[in-house]
Amino acid sequence: MTEQETKAEEVKEPIIGEFKPKRKFLNFVSAVNGAKIRFIRDIAFVKGEKLSGTLEGVVFKITICDEGTINFEEVDTNVTDAAQRQRLIDDIDSTDVTGYAQKYVVSGIQFDDVNGDLCYLEVEQKKPIDILKSIFDEQEKPSLSNKGMSFLDDLLSDSSEFESEKDTEIFVEAIENPAEPNEKLIKASESYLEEQFRKMNDDKIKELKGRVENAEKEVVILKREISISESKLKKQTDDLKVLNSRFESLSPGDASNGYVFFVSEEQKNELGLDESTKHVADKIADILGLKKKVLFEQLTGGFYRIKIAKKDDITNQDFKLEKEIYEKIATIDLTGEMTVIDGEFEYRGDMTWHQLVGKMLRKGFEQEPEFDKLCQSNSYISDEDITKIPNSKKIKK
Repeated sequence: MTEQETKAEEVKEPIIGEFKPKRKFLNFVSAVNGAKIRFIRDIAFVKGEKLSGTLEGVVFKITICDEGTINFEEVDTNVTDAAQRQRLIDDIDSTDVTGYAQKYVVSGIQFDDVNGDLCYLEVEQKKPIDILKSIFDEQEKPSLSNKGMSFLDDLLSDSSEFESEKDTEIFVEAIENPAEPNEKLIKASESYLEEQFRKMNDDKIKELKGRVENAEKEVVILKREISISESKLKKQTDDLKVLNSRFESLSPGDASNGYVFFVSEEQKNELGLDESTKHVADKIADILGLKKKVLFEQLTGGFYRIKIAKKDDITNQDFKLEKEIYEKIATIDLTGEMTVIDGEFEYRGDMTWHQLVGKMLRKGFEQEPEFDKLCQSNSYISDEDITKIPNSKKIKK
């Protein structure tokens, strides 16, 4: 193989990434403490929670490509789209820089390399004062030749950056006579820097305005998705009720699970709402964004208490409840609310007393008259003292 063929083989096609930051991402860099050694990488990873509180558990892989482009992709997840990833890149791009290992790196965001070691993102950072300084650092006296005009083209790329054409004349004069003190040059430089800071501020305001508008659009989209999800949930709930009804009419119930049960009569909340307290609750619902109907039902609606005991020892309430038995009761009504309070289950929902009893029987629980008496059921009236159920202890799940 000839030398020319070898060189041709070494020429690689440039790799162009999906995204192009405004500020060029150069490398991922880390330094060794106590030694003038720097490690440079093209690939690093960053945790989603370091970029946004809504991305916990997501990991992004960043690959620096050619011509100022990068690839920014999720690892083993698919939570974000291209537009969201672009906004995350813009956030990184707009973050202030700090000095590290004689380089400019993004401040406050830590990255991990492929080995899990800490590194930082080096970015291109060129200040206007550096361009100005480069003019006066020339060893030979510059003239308004092509070289001098090249400096001016870089410095004066936008004539609107200066207050008047006199600023240009002052810089030209300073280039031709760098050894002479020039108060006008100092003032022109200050004016130039002030203008640069003003432009940076205006650009930042424009950028933030765009991000605010994008965030507002996302909020509108999420609210619409919530409304659609609620409609789907209601339809699915109605379908579930119909399917359960058909299923129960065709299938036998579960075998006995060794537990007896008691369902109380409907208990009413002692809290009542007169007109004044209703008005207050109405206001609270508006402030917190709650559904008024649901809030009023929680404050005024009734509920049922469900007690259970092991069939072979109905007086003992200090027992450990198996997970399977707990789940049987907890899933009686997925649209209602079932909680454990002082060793008893408390149900709030749309089911009636008869429906609750029917559900318990189908899930393998049994009715026992003696247990009903212990629970002081109204179905039993007796002149003799009714033995009260022992002090309940919280069920251990």
